[in-house]
Amino acid sequence: MIDTPLGQVAVDEQGPQSGRTVLIVPGTAGWSGFWRNVTAHLVARGYHVVALDLPPFGYSKHDARARYDRRSQAARLRAVLAATSPMPAIVVAHSFGAGPATELALDDPKRVARLVLIDGALGELDPTGSGGNALVWLPFIAQPLVAATLTNPHAIGPLSRSMLAREEAAAEWREALRAPMRRPGTTAAYAAWLPSLLAADDGAPSRRTKALLGLKPAVRLIWGDSDNVTPILQGLALARLLRAPITRLPGVGHVPHIEDPTHFLPALDAALEEPAQ
Repeated sequence: MIDTPLGQVAVDEQGPQSGRTVLIVPGTAGWSGFWRNVTAHLVARGYHVVALDLPPFGYSKHDARARYDRRSQAARLRAVLAATSPMPAIVVAHSFGAGPATELALDDPKRVARLVLIDGALGELDPTGSGGNALVWLPFIAQPLVAATLTNPHAIGPLSRSMLAREEAAAEWREALRAPMRRPGTTAAYAAWLPSLLAADDGAPSRRTKALLGLKPAVRLIWGDSDNVTPILQGLALARLLRAPITRLPGVGHVPHIEDPTHFLPALDAALEEPAQ
């Protein structure tokens, strides 16, 4: 557990301190244990890996003040990096975790050596660069999330079916997702978090296309071609806006590291290692 100004954050820290730090920021309902295979893969390659549980998910402390907006979550990321990595880190963020990670990269670029977004839920981009980002992915994701997070851990089925193009890949991971949901107070914490999902605009710069144009760290994108939550068209638009390389994974949905690790892990390796353009 790492103390932050917004409460304790649970982390899974592995690998040599001398290695380059990779901070893994899971998406909605995800936590560090959901990324254990990716962590093991990166540690074997010599990286120092810090996978965190972004509250209210996983085993981090639930916030009684419900500070789950992007800027608050970015503050938690900053505190975790301050405690674990003296050097700038590569930040790997999935789905809803992309918002806080991008917010951190905008606000404190010296802490972020590179930003790797995996099916990132940033919202539809405003091509004029002047307005806010309408979260067009919300209709796809909100209903199963309400069902899964506001009832009980046994409702993981609807959540996974809505997100995965290869649903059979989820079977071995369902228990990992359910485990932290059994903590006391989880239903109330998830209900308190829900407005941050439903909010069209919480004032965070990462919701502004114009601000995204000012991102300083190099960006790499990995996207499932069959993603129904953050469709590939959003990934391609983000790639054009940021002039960032994007790796498309055919037949893969919203959770590539679970659905197709055979192709996802090499794509991640390339995103971490290829030189900045």
